Amino acid sequence: MARSIDVAQTNHNNMIKRIIKKNKVLLTIAKKIEKLLLWCLPRSMAHKIFYRRVTDKELNLSFPKDFNEKLHYLIVYKFGKKEAQYADKYLVREYIEKSGYGELLPKLYGTYKKSREINFDKLPDQFVLKTNHGCGGVIICQNKCELNIDACKKQLDNDLKRNYAKVALEYHYGSIKSRIICEEYINDGSGQSPIDYKIYCFNGKPECVLTVTERDIAAKLSHYDRNWNRLEHIVEKYRSEKELDKPVNLEEMMEISADLSKPFPFVRVDFYNVAGKIYFGELSFTPAAGVITYFTQETLDYFGSLIDVDKY
Repeated sequence: MARSIDVAQTNHNNMIKRIIKKNKVLLTIAKKIEKLLLWCLPRSMAHKIFYRRVTDKELNLSFPKDFNEKLHYLIVYKFGKKEAQYADKYLVREYIEKSGYGELLPKLYGTYKKSREINFDKLPDQFVLKTNHGCGGVIICQNKCELNIDACKKQLDNDLKRNYAKVALEYHYGSIKSRIICEEYINDGSGQSPIDYKIYCFNGKPECVLTVTERDIAAKLSHYDRNWNRLEHIVEKYRSEKELDKPVNLEEMMEISADLSKPFPFVRVDFYNVAGKIYFGELSFTPAAGVITYFTQETLDYFGSLIDVDKY
């Protein structure tokens, strides 16, 4: 009798697993269909659907007010090839060089059209591989001897095929010619990703710094003003409880970000800062694809008031 119960329980558990697996497959298919449909719709309609699904709010493109709404307005009506050249993680290096900050750029070991072009034997023991046309997908190699090269190549080639313009309706990414870039590994000695300093700049003026820590576990955020006073503008779910030391060269980072952001009504300038050395990260025009959920609504309203969309 006990054996019969065990067999029945096993069969029941297996059935549940099959249902879950089937539902996951159906969910994946549904998401792909949704993305395809959104891509085919008029932009304003697609963004209203996308925005509603992520934020559970209505998107007002006629009279955008808060930060998220104005980012969507810019994505739908303004952004294009101009922004693409700065969002391109490879081409932006030229802008940084011409602006006089070439020394902030991580060393570039190579660029590649396909992963098969990478000669891993010629790379140093530590490096970073990523594609230039989107977000995520970064491969951090701290020890080349432990790197699964086949898996690395597979991921990179998959990332190259990915159309980031369609992922979250950020159309300017579609104007970027995709490639792989290999850069210097920025090491702060912790064995983890260094602190990411993201400076929000409006009309060439740095407004605040968003820090990202614990990225290797579950990214946590802190928010500081220009003078490194902590701001309680991060919702609890994403908030870090750590108190970070003020970078010794914070004012220099502010001056650099002010200079780099001059041509844009809004841009986020990202840096790493290790042992007093500043490294440029990237320029971002559409943080979180315009569906930011980590800032409080009060903060989103304030940032929105700083952007004059007509200046674009």
